Amino acid sequence: MANLKGDHISSVSSIPSNALNHWDDDFVQSIETSNAGSEYRERVETLVKEVKMFLKQMQTGDCDLIERLEMIDALQCLGIDRHFQAEIKEALDYVYRAWDGSVGIGLGCESCRSNLNATALGLRLLRLHRYDVSADTLKNFKDNNGQFTFYGGNNDNDENNIKEEDVMRSMLNLLRVSGLAFSGEIVMEEAKAFSAVYLKNLVENSDDTYKRSFLKEVEYALIYEWSRTFIRWEAPNFIQIYELDKQRLKDKRILELAKLDFNILQFQYKLEMKELSSWWENSGISKLVATRERTMEYLLWAVCATDKLELSRSRIAMTKITCVVTLLDDIFDDYATLEQLKCITDAISQGWDISIIKDIPNNLKTCIEFVFKTVHELTSDATKEQGRDMMPFVTKAWEDYIEACFEEARWKTNGYFPTYNEYIKFAEKCVSFGPILVHTCLLASHILCDDDIEKIYLDTSRFYHLMRVCMQLTDDIHDFEDERLHGKITSAISCYMGDNQNCSEKEAINHITKLKNKLLKELTRELFKPNNVLSDWENICINSTRGVEFFYIFGDGFTHCDKEVKHQIFKVFVDPIEI
Repeated sequence: MANLKGDHISSVSSIPSNALNHWDDDFVQSIETSNAGSEYRERVETLVKEVKMFLKQMQTGDCDLIERLEMIDALQCLGIDRHFQAEIKEALDYVYRAWDGSVGIGLGCESCRSNLNATALGLRLLRLHRYDVSADTLKNFKDNNGQFTFYGGNNDNDENNIKEEDVMRSMLNLLRVSGLAFSGEIVMEEAKAFSAVYLKNLVENSDDTYKRSFLKEVEYALIYEWSRTFIRWEAPNFIQIYELDKQRLKDKRILELAKLDFNILQFQYKLEMKELSSWWENSGISKLVATRERTMEYLLWAVCATDKLELSRSRIAMTKITCVVTLLDDIFDDYATLEQLKCITDAISQGWDISIIKDIPNNLKTCIEFVFKTVHELTSDATKEQGRDMMPFVTKAWEDYIEACFEEARWKTNGYFPTYNEYIKFAEKCVSFGPILVHTCLLASHILCDDDIEKIYLDTSRFYHLMRVCMQLTDDIHDFEDERLHGKITSAISCYMGDNQNCSEKEAINHITKLKNKLLKELTRELFKPNNVLSDWENICINSTRGVEFFYIFGDGFTHCDKEVKHQIFKVFVDPIEI
Protein backbone atom coordinates (compact mmCIF):
# COMPACT_ATOMS: atom_id res chain seq x y z
CA MET A 1 0.00 0.00 0.00
CA ALA A 2 1.27 3.47 -0.83
CA ASN A 3 2.66 5.27 2.20
CA LEU A 4 0.98 8.69 2.26
CA LYS A 5 2.75 11.34 4.25
CA GLY A 6 2.04 15.04 4.03
CA ASP A 7 -0.89 16.30 1.93
CA HIS A 8 -0.66 13.77 -0.89
CA ILE A 9 -4.01 12.43 -2.12
CA SER A 10 -3.81 8.87 -3.44
CA SER A 11 -4.99 8.14 -6.95
CA VAL A 12 -7.32 5.24 -7.68
CA SER A 13 -4.51 3.43 -9.47
CA SER A 14 -2.48 3.38 -6.24
CA ILE A 15 -5.22 1.64 -4.28
CA PRO A 16 -4.54 -2.10 -3.86
CA SER A 17 -7.31 -4.48 -4.87
CA ASN A 18 -7.92 -5.62 -1.30
CA ALA A 19 -8.74 -2.02 -0.30
CA LEU A 20 -11.36 -1.44 -2.98
CA ASN A 21 -15.04 -1.19 -2.21
CA HIS A 22 -16.63 -4.24 -3.84
CA TRP A 23 -20.13 -2.75 -3.46
CA ASP A 24 -20.72 0.16 -5.81
CA ASP A 25 -23.21 2.63 -4.34
CA ASP A 26 -25.25 2.76 -7.56
CA PHE A 27 -25.65 -1.00 -7.43
CA VAL A 28 -26.63 -1.01 -3.75
CA GLN A 29 -29.22 1.71 -4.29
CA SER A 30 -30.69 -0.27 -7.21
CA ILE A 31 -31.37 -3.39 -5.11
CA GLU A 32 -35.06 -4.30 -5.10
CA THR A 33 -36.77 -3.58 -1.77
CA SER A 34 -40.46 -4.19 -2.46
CA ASN A 35 -40.88 -7.86 -1.58
CA ALA A 36 -41.79 -7.70 2.11
CA GLY A 37 -45.09 -5.88 2.33
CA SER A 38 -47.72 -6.03 5.00
CA GLU A 39 -49.20 -9.21 3.54
CA TYR A 40 -45.96 -11.03 4.45
CA ARG A 41 -46.18 -9.85 8.04
CA GLU A 42 -49.85 -10.73 8.36
CA ARG A 43 -49.20 -14.20 6.99
CA VAL A 44 -46.27 -14.68 9.40
CA GLU A 45 -48.46 -13.74 12.38
CA THR A 46 -51.03 -16.31 11.26
CA LEU A 47 -48.42 -19.01 10.70
CA VAL A 48 -46.79 -18.44 14.09
CA LYS A 49 -50.14 -18.98 15.79
CA GLU A 50 -50.82 -22.11 13.75
CA VAL A 51 -47.38 -23.60 14.34
CA LYS A 52 -47.71 -22.90 18.07
CA MET A 53 -50.92 -24.96 18.05
CA PHE A 54 -49.15 -27.72 16.15
CA LEU A 55 -46.27 -27.76 18.68
CA LYS A 56 -48.74 -27.89 21.54
CA GLN A 57 -50.39 -30.92 19.94
CA MET A 58 -46.97 -32.57 19.67
CA GLN A 59 -46.38 -32.03 23.37
CA THR A 60 -49.71 -33.45 24.43
CA GLY A 61 -49.60 -36.31 21.93
CA ASP A 62 -47.51 -39.45 21.84
CA CYS A 63 -44.48 -38.03 20.03
CA ASP A 64 -41.21 -39.69 20.97
CA LEU A 65 -38.11 -37.92 22.23
CA ILE A 66 -36.40 -37.95 18.85
CA GLU A 67 -39.39 -36.27 17.17
CA ARG A 68 -39.40 -33.47 19.73
CA LEU A 69 -35.66 -32.98 19.34
CA GLU A 70 -35.77 -32.97 15.56
CA MET A 71 -38.53 -30.36 15.62
CA ILE A 72 -36.56 -28.06 17.95
CA ASP A 73 -33.51 -28.52 15.75
CA ALA A 74 -35.51 -27.60 12.64
CA LEU A 75 -36.91 -24.43 14.22
CA GLN A 76 -33.42 -23.33 15.22
CA CYS A 77 -31.75 -24.17 11.92
CA LEU A 78 -34.49 -22.37 9.98
CA GLY A 79 -34.00 -19.27 12.11
CA ILE A 80 -37.54 -19.08 13.50
CA ASP A 81 -37.02 -20.46 17.01
CA ARG A 82 -37.36 -16.97 18.55
CA HIS A 83 -41.12 -17.21 17.87
CA PHE A 84 -41.45 -20.40 19.94
CA GLN A 85 -39.28 -20.03 23.05
CA ALA A 86 -41.95 -21.23 25.49
CA GLU A 87 -42.79 -24.27 23.35
CA ILE A 88 -39.11 -25.16 22.93
CA LYS A 89 -38.50 -24.95 26.68
CA GLU A 90 -41.47 -27.20 27.39
CA ALA A 91 -40.20 -29.79 24.92
CA LEU A 92 -36.64 -29.66 26.27
CA ASP A 93 -37.88 -29.96 29.85
CA TYR A 94 -39.64 -33.15 28.74
CA VAL A 95 -36.44 -34.47 27.16
CA TYR A 96 -34.36 -33.53 30.19
CA ARG A 97 -36.67 -35.46 32.51
CA ALA A 98 -35.89 -38.56 30.44
CA TRP A 99 -32.15 -37.83 30.28
CA ASP A 100 -29.84 -40.30 32.00
CA GLY A 101 -26.40 -38.81 32.58
CA SER A 102 -24.67 -42.16 32.25
CA VAL A 103 -26.39 -43.57 29.15
CA GLY A 104 -28.21 -40.68 27.45
CA ILE A 105 -31.64 -41.32 25.96
CA GLY A 106 -33.38 -43.65 23.55
CA LEU A 107 -35.68 -42.74 20.69
CA GLY A 108 -38.59 -42.51 23.10
CA CYS A 109 -39.31 -42.47 26.82
CA GLU A 110 -40.17 -46.16 26.73
CA SER A 111 -37.02 -47.15 24.83
CA CYS A 112 -35.06 -49.88 26.55
CA ARG A 113 -31.81 -48.97 24.80
CA SER A 114 -30.05 -45.63 24.54
CA ASN A 115 -29.61 -44.40 20.99
CA LEU A 116 -26.59 -42.51 19.63
CA ASN A 117 -28.60 -40.29 17.30
CA ALA A 118 -31.10 -39.21 19.96
CA THR A 119 -28.37 -38.78 22.59
CA ALA A 120 -26.04 -36.73 20.38
CA LEU A 121 -28.87 -34.46 19.20
CA GLY A 122 -30.25 -34.21 22.73
CA LEU A 123 -26.86 -33.38 24.20
CA ARG A 124 -26.36 -30.63 21.64
CA LEU A 125 -29.76 -28.99 22.12
CA LEU A 126 -29.75 -29.30 25.90
CA ARG A 127 -26.27 -27.80 26.10
CA LEU A 128 -27.24 -24.94 23.77
CA HIS A 129 -30.08 -24.15 26.17
CA ARG A 130 -27.82 -24.47 29.25
CA TYR A 131 -29.20 -27.62 30.81
CA ASP A 132 -26.74 -29.46 33.03
CA VAL A 133 -25.54 -32.30 30.74
CA SER A 134 -22.14 -33.94 30.49
CA ALA A 135 -20.35 -35.11 27.35
CA ASP A 136 -19.31 -38.20 29.31
CA THR A 137 -22.67 -39.63 28.23
CA LEU A 138 -21.09 -40.32 24.83
CA LYS A 139 -18.64 -42.78 26.41
CA ASN A 140 -21.58 -45.18 26.64
CA PHE A 141 -21.49 -45.46 22.83
CA LYS A 142 -17.85 -46.51 22.48
CA ASP A 143 -16.79 -50.11 22.11
CA ASN A 144 -13.55 -51.67 23.26
CA ASN A 145 -11.85 -50.61 20.03
CA GLY A 146 -12.73 -46.94 20.51
CA GLN A 147 -15.38 -47.02 17.77
CA PHE A 148 -18.72 -45.28 18.28
CA THR A 149 -21.68 -47.64 18.12
CA PHE A 150 -25.30 -46.98 17.25
CA TYR A 151 -26.73 -48.26 20.54
CA GLY A 152 -25.31 -47.63 24.01
CA GLY A 153 -23.56 -50.50 25.75
CA ASN A 154 -21.97 -53.51 24.07
CA ASN A 155 -24.26 -56.37 25.02
CA ASP A 156 -27.53 -55.62 23.33
CA ASN A 157 -26.60 -54.47 19.86
CA ASP A 158 -28.22 -55.96 16.80
CA GLU A 159 -26.07 -54.42 14.10
CA ASN A 160 -27.90 -56.30 11.34
CA ASN A 161 -31.13 -54.40 12.00
CA ILE A 162 -29.60 -50.92 11.88
CA LYS A 163 -30.43 -48.95 8.74
CA GLU A 164 -27.52 -47.23 7.07
CA GLU A 165 -29.52 -43.98 6.97
CA ASP A 166 -29.83 -44.08 10.77
CA VAL A 167 -26.08 -44.55 11.14
CA MET A 168 -25.44 -41.61 8.79
CA ARG A 169 -27.77 -39.36 10.78
CA SER A 170 -26.09 -40.46 14.02
CA MET A 171 -22.66 -39.59 12.67
CA LEU A 172 -23.93 -36.17 11.56
CA ASN A 173 -25.36 -35.36 14.99
CA LEU A 174 -22.19 -36.69 16.62
CA LEU A 175 -20.17 -34.23 14.54
CA ARG A 176 -22.53 -31.36 15.32
CA VAL A 177 -22.45 -31.89 19.07
CA SER A 178 -18.65 -32.06 19.04
CA GLY A 179 -18.67 -28.40 18.01
CA LEU A 180 -19.91 -27.56 21.52
CA ALA A 181 -17.00 -29.23 23.26
CA PHE A 182 -15.58 -27.82 26.47
CA SER A 183 -11.86 -27.77 27.11
CA GLY A 184 -10.71 -31.15 28.40
CA GLU A 185 -13.65 -33.15 27.00
CA ILE A 186 -11.60 -35.83 25.27
CA VAL A 187 -14.65 -37.84 24.25
CA MET A 188 -15.87 -34.84 22.24
CA GLU A 189 -12.53 -34.63 20.43
CA GLU A 190 -12.79 -38.35 19.68
CA ALA A 191 -16.37 -37.89 18.47
CA LYS A 192 -15.30 -35.10 16.13
CA ALA A 193 -12.41 -37.07 14.64
CA PHE A 194 -14.44 -40.27 14.24
CA SER A 195 -17.56 -38.68 12.71
CA ALA A 196 -15.61 -36.30 10.45
CA VAL A 197 -13.69 -39.18 8.84
CA TYR A 198 -16.91 -41.12 8.29
CA LEU A 199 -18.81 -38.15 6.82
CA LYS A 200 -15.97 -36.92 4.60
CA ASN A 201 -15.70 -40.40 3.13
CA LEU A 202 -19.47 -40.42 2.63
CA VAL A 203 -19.40 -37.14 0.69
CA GLU A 204 -16.40 -38.14 -1.43
CA ASN A 205 -17.92 -41.52 -2.38
CA SER A 206 -21.62 -40.73 -2.49
CA ASP A 207 -22.18 -41.11 -6.26
CA ASP A 208 -25.61 -39.54 -5.68
CA THR A 209 -26.66 -42.67 -3.80
CA TYR A 210 -27.88 -40.73 -0.78
CA LYS A 211 -30.40 -37.97 -0.53
CA ARG A 212 -29.08 -34.64 -1.80
CA SER A 213 -30.54 -32.89 1.24
CA PHE A 214 -28.55 -35.06 3.62
CA LEU A 215 -25.30 -34.56 1.71
CA LYS A 216 -25.83 -30.79 1.72
CA GLU A 217 -26.39 -30.93 5.46
CA VAL A 218 -23.19 -32.92 5.92
CA GLU A 219 -21.20 -30.51 3.77
CA TYR A 220 -22.53 -27.61 5.84
CA ALA A 221 -21.71 -29.29 9.16
CA LEU A 222 -18.15 -30.08 8.08
CA ILE A 223 -17.49 -26.37 7.53
CA TYR A 224 -19.75 -24.42 9.89
CA GLU A 225 -19.67 -25.68 13.45
CA TRP A 226 -21.56 -23.68 16.07
CA SER A 227 -18.72 -21.32 17.00
CA ARG A 228 -18.26 -20.19 13.39
CA THR A 229 -21.73 -19.59 12.04
CA PHE A 230 -24.79 -17.44 12.78
CA ILE A 231 -28.57 -17.60 12.46
CA ARG A 232 -29.07 -15.53 9.31
CA TRP A 233 -26.47 -17.58 7.41
CA GLU A 234 -27.79 -20.87 8.71
CA ALA A 235 -31.42 -20.08 7.80
CA PRO A 236 -31.17 -19.87 3.97
CA ASN A 237 -28.90 -22.91 3.87
CA PHE A 238 -31.33 -25.03 5.87
CA ILE A 239 -34.32 -23.70 3.94
CA GLN A 240 -32.64 -25.20 0.87
CA ILE A 241 -31.94 -28.44 2.74
CA TYR A 242 -35.51 -28.85 3.98
CA GLU A 243 -36.84 -27.83 0.56
CA LEU A 244 -35.05 -30.85 -0.91
CA ASP A 245 -36.55 -33.19 1.69
CA LYS A 246 -39.96 -31.83 2.65
CA GLN A 247 -40.91 -35.11 4.31
CA ARG A 248 -38.62 -34.28 7.26
CA LEU A 249 -40.96 -31.56 8.50
CA LYS A 250 -44.22 -32.72 10.05
CA ASP A 251 -46.01 -29.56 8.95
CA LYS A 252 -45.37 -27.74 5.65
CA ARG A 253 -46.35 -24.43 7.26
CA ILE A 254 -43.03 -24.42 9.12
CA LEU A 255 -41.05 -24.10 5.89
CA GLU A 256 -43.39 -21.40 4.59
CA LEU A 257 -42.94 -19.47 7.82
CA ALA A 258 -39.15 -19.76 7.56
CA LYS A 259 -39.15 -18.37 4.02
CA LEU A 260 -41.40 -15.43 4.83
CA ASP A 261 -39.52 -14.67 8.02
CA PHE A 262 -36.19 -14.66 6.19
CA ASN A 263 -37.48 -12.31 3.49
CA ILE A 264 -38.93 -9.86 6.01
CA LEU A 265 -35.60 -9.62 7.83
CA GLN A 266 -33.73 -9.40 4.55
CA PHE A 267 -35.91 -6.47 3.50
CA GLN A 268 -34.77 -4.57 6.60
CA TYR A 269 -31.13 -5.43 5.93
CA LYS A 270 -31.46 -4.08 2.37
CA LEU A 271 -32.65 -0.75 3.75
CA GLU A 272 -29.63 -0.71 6.05
CA MET A 273 -27.34 -1.51 3.11
CA LYS A 274 -28.63 1.53 1.26
CA GLU A 275 -28.33 3.86 4.23
CA LEU A 276 -24.77 2.76 4.98
CA SER A 277 -23.64 2.81 1.37
CA SER A 278 -24.87 6.41 1.02
CA TRP A 279 -23.21 7.35 4.30
CA TRP A 280 -19.83 6.06 3.17
CA GLU A 281 -20.14 7.44 -0.37
CA ASN A 282 -21.03 10.89 0.94
CA SER A 283 -18.10 10.91 3.37
CA GLY A 284 -15.60 11.23 0.53
CA ILE A 285 -13.03 9.26 2.53
CA SER A 286 -12.18 7.01 -0.42
CA LYS A 287 -10.85 10.10 -2.25
CA LEU A 288 -8.48 10.94 0.59
CA VAL A 289 -6.75 7.70 1.59
CA ALA A 290 -6.56 4.16 0.28
CA THR A 291 -8.37 2.67 3.24
CA ARG A 292 -10.14 -0.68 3.23
CA GLU A 293 -13.78 -0.04 2.34
CA ARG A 294 -15.84 -2.76 3.99
CA THR A 295 -19.23 -1.22 4.72
CA MET A 296 -21.31 -4.18 3.52
CA GLU A 297 -18.95 -6.73 5.03
CA TYR A 298 -19.16 -5.01 8.41
CA LEU A 299 -22.94 -4.91 8.15
CA LEU A 300 -22.87 -8.68 7.70
CA TRP A 301 -20.74 -8.91 10.86
CA ALA A 302 -23.29 -6.69 12.64
CA VAL A 303 -26.05 -9.10 11.60
CA CYS A 304 -23.93 -11.91 13.05
CA ALA A 305 -23.95 -9.99 16.33
CA THR A 306 -27.60 -8.94 16.42
CA ASP A 307 -30.11 -9.85 13.74
CA LYS A 308 -33.39 -8.77 15.34
CA LEU A 309 -35.71 -6.66 13.23
CA GLU A 310 -36.03 -3.95 15.87
CA LEU A 311 -32.29 -3.50 16.42
CA SER A 312 -31.53 -1.74 13.15
CA ARG A 313 -29.91 1.27 14.85
CA SER A 314 -27.56 -1.04 16.72
CA ARG A 315 -26.42 -2.71 13.50
CA ILE A 316 -25.98 0.68 11.83
CA ALA A 317 -23.86 1.83 14.78
CA MET A 318 -21.71 -1.31 14.73
CA THR A 319 -21.11 -1.01 11.00
CA LYS A 320 -20.21 2.68 11.13
CA ILE A 321 -17.90 2.38 14.10
CA THR A 322 -16.10 -0.63 12.58
CA CYS A 323 -15.58 1.39 9.41
CA VAL A 324 -13.96 4.25 11.34
CA VAL A 325 -11.88 1.80 13.40
CA THR A 326 -10.57 0.36 10.12
CA LEU A 327 -9.85 3.86 8.83
CA LEU A 328 -7.86 4.65 11.97
CA ASP A 329 -6.04 1.33 11.75
CA ASP A 330 -4.96 2.09 8.19
CA ILE A 331 -3.88 5.61 9.15
CA PHE A 332 -1.81 4.25 12.04
CA ASP A 333 -0.25 1.63 9.75
CA ASP A 334 0.47 3.70 6.65
CA TYR A 335 -0.32 7.36 6.55
CA ALA A 336 1.12 9.24 9.53
CA THR A 337 4.36 9.83 11.37
CA LEU A 338 4.67 8.88 15.03
CA GLU A 339 4.39 12.56 15.96
CA GLN A 340 1.14 12.89 13.99
CA LEU A 341 -0.22 9.72 15.58
CA LYS A 342 0.56 11.14 19.01
CA CYS A 343 -1.62 14.17 18.14
CA ILE A 344 -4.49 11.91 17.07
CA THR A 345 -4.14 9.77 20.20
CA ASP A 346 -4.12 12.82 22.48
CA ALA A 347 -7.09 14.37 20.70
CA ILE A 348 -9.21 11.27 21.38
CA SER A 349 -8.01 10.47 24.90
CA GLN A 350 -8.32 14.12 25.99
CA GLY A 351 -12.03 14.30 25.29
CA TRP A 352 -12.18 14.46 21.50
CA ASP A 353 -10.33 17.79 21.36
CA ILE A 354 -10.25 18.58 17.64
CA SER A 355 -7.87 21.52 18.17
CA ILE A 356 -5.01 19.14 18.96
CA ILE A 357 -4.91 17.87 15.35
CA LYS A 358 -4.84 21.32 13.72
CA ASP A 359 -1.27 20.87 12.46
CA ILE A 360 -1.54 17.44 10.83
CA PRO A 361 -1.86 17.15 7.02
CA ASN A 362 -5.21 18.16 5.54
CA ASN A 363 -6.20 14.75 4.21
CA LEU A 364 -5.53 13.14 7.59
CA LYS A 365 -7.30 15.96 9.40
CA THR A 366 -10.40 15.47 7.27
CA CYS A 367 -10.36 11.73 8.02
CA ILE A 368 -10.04 12.31 11.76
CA GLU A 369 -12.81 14.91 11.68
CA PHE A 370 -15.01 12.27 10.02
CA VAL A 371 -14.14 9.82 12.81
CA PHE A 372 -14.97 12.43 15.47
CA LYS A 373 -18.25 13.36 13.78
CA THR A 374 -19.33 9.72 13.53
CA VAL A 375 -18.48 8.99 17.17
CA HIS A 376 -20.31 12.10 18.40
CA GLU A 377 -23.43 11.33 16.36
CA LEU A 378 -23.60 7.75 17.63
CA THR A 379 -22.90 8.85 21.20
CA SER A 380 -25.71 11.39 20.96
CA ASP A 381 -28.06 8.58 19.86
CA ALA A 382 -26.88 6.46 22.79
CA THR A 383 -27.40 9.33 25.23
CA LYS A 384 -31.02 9.64 24.10
CA GLU A 385 -31.49 5.87 24.38
CA GLN A 386 -29.90 5.56 27.83
CA GLY A 387 -31.29 8.78 29.29
CA ARG A 388 -27.95 10.19 30.46
CA ASP A 389 -24.63 11.35 29.03
CA MET A 390 -22.78 8.42 27.46
CA MET A 391 -19.70 10.33 26.31
CA PRO A 392 -17.56 9.51 29.41
CA PHE A 393 -18.05 5.78 28.80
CA VAL A 394 -17.44 6.08 25.07
CA THR A 395 -14.31 8.16 25.60
CA LYS A 396 -12.84 5.65 28.07
CA ALA A 397 -13.46 2.73 25.68
CA TRP A 398 -11.81 4.65 22.85
CA GLU A 399 -8.95 5.86 25.04
CA ASP A 400 -7.84 2.34 25.95
CA TYR A 401 -8.00 1.24 22.32
CA ILE A 402 -6.28 4.23 20.71
CA GLU A 403 -3.46 4.22 23.26
CA ALA A 404 -2.86 0.55 22.48
CA CYS A 405 -2.73 1.41 18.77
CA PHE A 406 -0.18 4.16 19.49
CA GLU A 407 1.91 1.77 21.58
CA GLU A 408 2.02 -0.64 18.64
CA ALA A 409 3.01 2.18 16.28
CA ARG A 410 5.79 3.16 18.67
CA TRP A 411 7.04 -0.44 18.73
CA LYS A 412 7.13 -0.45 14.93
CA THR A 413 8.93 2.89 14.69
CA ASN A 414 11.49 2.04 17.35
CA GLY A 415 12.00 -1.52 16.17
CA TYR A 416 10.93 -2.87 19.54
CA PHE A 417 9.95 -6.52 19.63
CA PRO A 418 7.75 -7.48 22.62
CA THR A 419 7.75 -10.83 24.37
CA TYR A 420 4.84 -13.16 23.69
CA ASN A 421 3.27 -12.56 27.12
CA GLU A 422 3.66 -8.80 26.72
CA TYR A 423 1.98 -8.95 23.33
CA ILE A 424 -1.00 -10.99 24.57
CA LYS A 425 -1.71 -8.49 27.37
CA PHE A 426 -1.49 -5.63 24.90
CA ALA A 427 -3.58 -7.43 22.25
CA GLU A 428 -6.71 -7.46 24.44
CA LYS A 429 -7.00 -3.69 24.07
CA CYS A 430 -5.74 -3.42 20.50
CA VAL A 431 -8.47 -5.77 19.23
CA SER A 432 -10.97 -2.80 19.13
CA PHE A 433 -13.50 -4.92 21.02
CA GLY A 434 -14.28 -2.09 23.44
CA PRO A 435 -15.26 0.86 21.20
CA ILE A 436 -17.10 -1.27 18.66
CA LEU A 437 -19.26 -3.08 21.20
CA VAL A 438 -19.90 -0.06 23.44
CA HIS A 439 -21.54 1.81 20.57
CA THR A 440 -23.40 -1.33 19.49
CA CYS A 441 -24.70 -2.36 22.89
CA LEU A 442 -25.80 1.10 24.01
CA LEU A 443 -28.35 1.07 21.19
CA ALA A 444 -29.35 -2.58 21.55
CA SER A 445 -30.37 -3.00 25.17
CA HIS A 446 -32.70 -1.52 27.67
CA ILE A 447 -31.21 1.14 29.91
CA LEU A 448 -27.91 -0.22 31.22
CA CYS A 449 -26.45 0.55 34.63
CA ASP A 450 -22.96 2.05 34.77
CA ASP A 451 -21.41 -1.23 35.90
CA ASP A 452 -22.81 -3.09 32.88
CA ILE A 453 -21.58 -0.44 30.44
CA GLU A 454 -18.09 -0.56 31.93
CA LYS A 455 -18.08 -4.36 31.72
CA ILE A 456 -18.34 -4.15 27.93
CA TYR A 457 -14.87 -2.62 27.68
CA LEU A 458 -13.31 -3.01 31.15
CA ASP A 459 -14.47 -6.42 32.37
CA THR A 460 -11.53 -8.55 33.46
CA SER A 461 -13.57 -11.74 33.90
CA ARG A 462 -12.43 -14.92 32.22
CA PHE A 463 -15.41 -14.71 29.86
CA TYR A 464 -14.41 -11.37 28.33
CA HIS A 465 -10.70 -12.09 28.45
CA LEU A 466 -11.31 -15.20 26.35
CA MET A 467 -13.44 -13.32 23.81
CA ARG A 468 -10.84 -10.60 23.30
CA VAL A 469 -7.87 -12.94 23.05
CA CYS A 470 -9.66 -15.36 20.70
CA MET A 471 -10.58 -12.51 18.35
CA GLN A 472 -6.99 -11.24 18.28
CA LEU A 473 -5.42 -14.69 17.82
CA THR A 474 -7.82 -15.49 14.98
CA ASP A 475 -6.79 -12.30 13.22
CA ASP A 476 -3.08 -12.96 13.82
CA ILE A 477 -3.24 -16.53 12.51
CA HIS A 478 -4.90 -15.59 9.23
CA ASP A 479 -3.30 -12.16 8.71
CA PHE A 480 0.30 -13.07 9.51
CA GLU A 481 1.58 -12.96 5.92
CA ASP A 482 -0.40 -9.86 4.90
CA GLU A 483 0.64 -7.96 8.01
CA ARG A 484 4.30 -8.84 7.50
CA LEU A 485 4.19 -7.60 3.90
CA HIS A 486 2.48 -4.52 5.31
CA GLY A 487 5.48 -3.84 7.56
CA LYS A 488 3.74 -4.94 10.75
CA ILE A 489 6.12 -7.22 12.65
CA THR A 490 4.28 -7.78 15.96
CA SER A 491 1.80 -10.62 16.19
CA ALA A 492 1.22 -13.65 18.36
CA ILE A 493 3.06 -15.71 15.73
CA SER A 494 6.17 -13.55 15.50
CA CYS A 495 6.36 -12.94 19.26
CA TYR A 496 6.08 -16.66 19.98
CA MET A 497 8.90 -17.30 17.50
CA GLY A 498 10.92 -14.56 19.18
CA ASP A 499 10.58 -16.29 22.55
CA ASN A 500 11.36 -19.69 21.02
CA GLN A 501 14.34 -19.18 18.70
CA ASN A 502 14.33 -22.72 17.27
CA CYS A 503 10.62 -22.62 16.42
CA SER A 504 9.71 -22.49 12.73
CA GLU A 505 6.94 -20.29 11.36
CA LYS A 506 4.76 -23.33 10.67
CA GLU A 507 5.27 -24.63 14.20
CA ALA A 508 4.40 -21.23 15.66
CA ILE A 509 1.20 -20.99 13.62
CA ASN A 510 0.23 -24.52 14.68
CA HIS A 511 0.90 -23.67 18.33
CA ILE A 512 -1.17 -20.47 18.26
CA THR A 513 -3.96 -22.23 16.36
CA LYS A 514 -4.12 -24.98 18.99
CA LEU A 515 -4.09 -22.38 21.74
CA LYS A 516 -6.90 -20.43 20.11
CA ASN A 517 -9.00 -23.57 19.70
CA LYS A 518 -8.41 -24.45 23.36
CA LEU A 519 -9.47 -20.96 24.45
CA LEU A 520 -12.59 -21.18 22.27
CA LYS A 521 -13.56 -24.36 24.11
CA GLU A 522 -13.00 -22.61 27.42
CA LEU A 523 -15.20 -19.78 26.18
CA THR A 524 -17.87 -22.32 25.21
CA ARG A 525 -17.78 -23.72 28.75
CA GLU A 526 -18.16 -20.22 30.21
CA LEU A 527 -21.05 -19.50 27.87
CA PHE A 528 -23.01 -22.70 28.47
CA LYS A 529 -22.74 -22.94 32.22
CA PRO A 530 -26.07 -24.33 33.49
CA ASN A 531 -28.64 -21.61 34.17
CA ASN A 532 -26.26 -18.94 32.84
CA VAL A 533 -28.73 -16.32 31.61
CA LEU A 534 -27.05 -13.76 29.36
CA SER A 535 -28.34 -10.24 28.81
CA ASP A 536 -28.92 -8.81 25.32
CA TRP A 537 -25.56 -7.04 25.30
CA GLU A 538 -23.72 -10.16 26.47
CA ASN A 539 -25.27 -12.14 23.62
CA ILE A 540 -24.10 -9.45 21.21
CA CYS A 541 -20.56 -9.82 22.55
CA ILE A 542 -20.44 -13.60 22.13
CA ASN A 543 -22.13 -13.50 18.72
CA SER A 544 -19.53 -10.95 17.59
CA THR A 545 -16.85 -13.51 18.42
CA ARG A 546 -18.69 -16.15 16.40
CA GLY A 547 -18.93 -13.67 13.54
CA VAL A 548 -15.17 -13.18 13.49
CA GLU A 549 -14.69 -16.95 13.30
CA PHE A 550 -17.18 -17.06 10.42
CA PHE A 551 -15.29 -14.42 8.42
CA TYR A 552 -12.01 -16.31 8.77
CA ILE A 553 -13.21 -19.76 7.67
CA PHE A 554 -11.78 -19.34 4.17
CA GLY A 555 -8.92 -17.03 5.10
CA ASP A 556 -9.20 -13.36 6.03
CA GLY A 557 -12.68 -12.55 4.79
CA PHE A 558 -12.43 -8.94 5.95
CA THR A 559 -9.36 -8.23 3.82
CA HIS A 560 -10.02 -10.55 0.85
CA CYS A 561 -13.77 -10.23 0.47
CA ASP A 562 -14.34 -10.27 -3.28
CA LYS A 563 -15.27 -13.96 -3.54
CA GLU A 564 -16.67 -16.09 -0.70
CA VAL A 565 -17.81 -13.21 1.50
CA LYS A 566 -19.44 -11.45 -1.45
CA HIS A 567 -21.41 -14.64 -2.13
CA GLN A 568 -22.44 -14.76 1.53
CA ILE A 569 -23.64 -11.16 1.45
CA PHE A 570 -25.72 -11.84 -1.65
CA LYS A 571 -27.27 -14.88 0.00
CA VAL A 572 -28.14 -13.10 3.26
CA PHE A 573 -28.88 -9.56 2.05
CA VAL A 574 -29.72 -9.51 -1.64
CA ASP A 575 -31.34 -12.71 -2.96
CA PRO A 576 -34.82 -13.33 -1.50
CA ILE A 577 -36.15 -16.83 -0.90
CA GLU A 578 -38.73 -17.87 -3.45
CA ILE A 579 -42.06 -18.42 -1.72
